[in-house]
Amino acid sequence: MDNTNALRALLIGVESDGAKDLFQLLESLGMVLIPRSASEGSLYSLIESLQPDLIFVDANSPARDTLEHAVSAHQDLPQPVVSADGDLQISLRRLAGDIGISLYAGDGVTPALLQALIDLTISHCHSIEVLRREVALAMMAQPRDVAVH
Repeated sequence: MDNTNALRALLIGVESDGAKDLFQLLESLGMVLIPRSASEGSLYSLIESLQPDLIFVDANSPARDTLEHAVSAHQDLPQPVVSADGDLQISLRRLAGDIGISLYAGDGVTPALLQALIDLTISHCHSIEVLRREVALAMMAQPRDVAVH
């Protein structure tokens, strides 16, 4: 696969199992993922050298506050994704609140692509959680004295 036109996404401190599943999905769709620890050097230098199209950061990480400061001082860096128009704003609140991820995007990422990525992220994480609950319930309901072959 030719990744010269692929979106590059920097992942900062996003390490939950649900996030790992999601990022495997995004990678399978052709996105280039660049995982980094939240404590890995200067965020500004990291972002400037990697030049990602998107940044996913743990919403509860101190790195998110540092990132907010860096991008507010440098308008050429990916900016927080905010929108006052309808569905995207609701989706962003769900992304941050339900999944614990804040999203930043560069100028080249269209609103339609952002909406699709956010919807995919929410849908995927919701589906994984539903499956985990179903498996847990099925395991609780399984009789213990019956051998499984």
